[in-house]
Amino acid sequence: MMWTMIAYFIAPLGIAVWALLMTGWKPLHSISRAVVGLTVSIGPMKVSLAMFIALFSAIVWSWETIHLYFFETDGKSTTLGYHTDQQLMKKWRNERNWWILNFNLLLWLTNWRACSLLSRPEDKSQ
Repeated sequence: MMWTMIAYFIAPLGIAVWALLMTGWKPLHSISRAVVGLTVSIGPMKVSLAMFIALFSAIVWSWETIHLYFFETDGKSTTLGYHTDQQLMKKWRNERNWWILNFNLLLWLTNWRACSLLSRPEDKSQ
């Protein structure tokens, strides 16, 4: 369920926000700023939607990295040294999830930074 939500909702939302930011048209910038500027409250802490998704992606990315590089290489192969289909399937899924999280993390950090750069007042003295 979590991977379905990330792959089919959070990542496409990030791509849409990024596309709106890159258009260069002020009305579309305001829409993307509204999405990125939404706040999420977790107890006393308030963060923007983009930072919440980036933090969530970073935490899950760390978990997937540990599973991918430390738990999956513990030598559970067959007597001839080959991995079974089930082990290869599990490794493939972990790698897929890791790449989805890499993309999602980079996308939302880029959206957050681009939105903050584009919302600065322009210096007309130059």
